Amino acid sequence: MEQVRSEGPSRAVTALIAGWLGVLVGVAGIVVGVATAVLRTLGRQIDLDYVGAGIVGGLGVVYLLGAVLLLRRRMLGRRVLLTMAAVMAGATGLVVVLNGASHGWRFGPLDCWLGLNVVILAFSVIEPTRRWTATR
Repeated sequence: MEQVRSEGPSRAVTALIAGWLGVLVGVAGIVVGVATAVLRTLGRQIDLDYVGAGIVGGLGVVYLLGAVLLLRRRMLGRRVLLTMAAVMAGATGLVVVLNGASHGWRFGPLDCWLGLNVVILAFSVIEPTRRWTATR
């Protein structure tokens, strides 16, 4: 008979890192979206318009939802966070490559965003995170 080991704290580390990074990105997106909308309403000129603020805030809500569900050990949370990180890493990677090809290669904020999404993606997809959410 096969013995089932309980998921200890060392195996939950990858899920917790992915979850809390997702929370960080989600809250940051919501704050940026709301702050941009408020500042534009007050008359301040900002590069991001209302539609962009809505998109950033909406993406923040989806990241936050996936992260909270992952931290509650829900497989759906892992899938949402995994999908968001993959889509955002792909889109950001494309922008970085196109921008680098046309304007020269240099390190900037998009590279950090790409790196953060790759880290969330990596921690969401690895085996300990999958097992941690499956052993609820």
